[in-house]
Amino acid sequence: MSISSVNNEQERFNQWSDTYEHSFMQWLLFDRVHRAVLNRLPPGFTPTGILDIGCGTGRLLRRIHARWPQASLVGIDLAEGMVSRARQLTPNATIYLASADHIPLQDASVDLVTTTMSFHHWSKQDQGVRESSRVLRPRGFFVLADTNIGHGHPLSRARVRLLLQESGFLIQSQSSLVPFLSITIGQKS
Repeated sequence: MSISSVNNEQERFNQWSDTYEHSFMQWLLFDRVHRAVLNRLPPGFTPTGILDIGCGTGRLLRRIHARWPQASLVGIDLAEGMVSRARQLTPNATIYLASADHIPLQDASVDLVTTTMSFHHWSKQDQGVRESSRVLRPRGFFVLADTNIGHGHPLSRARVRLLLQESGFLIQSQSSLVPFLSITIGQKS
C-alpha cells in the first residue's frame, strides 16, 4: 500500500472516529466479533496484560475490562481521531498512536494480543505478527479476527495460519464466524 493510500485510510478513520461508537457496524458486526473472540479463549485463561491492535475507540478494551478488571490494558491505533476517542472513552487503558509493525511495548509484556477487523489494514502484516509474538509472554495468545475478502490486504485462512506459524505460534483453533470472517488463535510457544 502506498504512503498516499495509508494517509487516505488514516484520514477516513480520523473522520469516522466521532461517529464510530454509534455506527450500525458496531451492532451488526463488531460487537459480534468481539464476543466471539472472548468466547473462544480457553476456559480459565486469566490474562494480566492485554494489547488490542487497531483498537479504534477502545470498544473491545472496555469489554475486556468488564471480564478481567484487574488486567493491564493497552491499545494501539494509527488514526489520531480513534486514539483520542479511545483515551476519552477508555480511561482504564493506555492508548498509543502506533502501528502493528512497531508496537511500543517491552518484550514479553502481555499475555493476550487481540486484533479484530484491523489486520487487513496492516501494511506489513508479517512484521505485525512478529511484533505481536515479541510482546507476548511464553504461552500467551494471539487472537486475529478478520475478513478474508474486500479491500486492504485480506488473507485466506491458510495464509493466516502459515503467517502465524512462521512467527512461532502454535495454531490452537481457526473457525469462521460468518463465511467471510475467520478467527484464528495462536499460542506462543
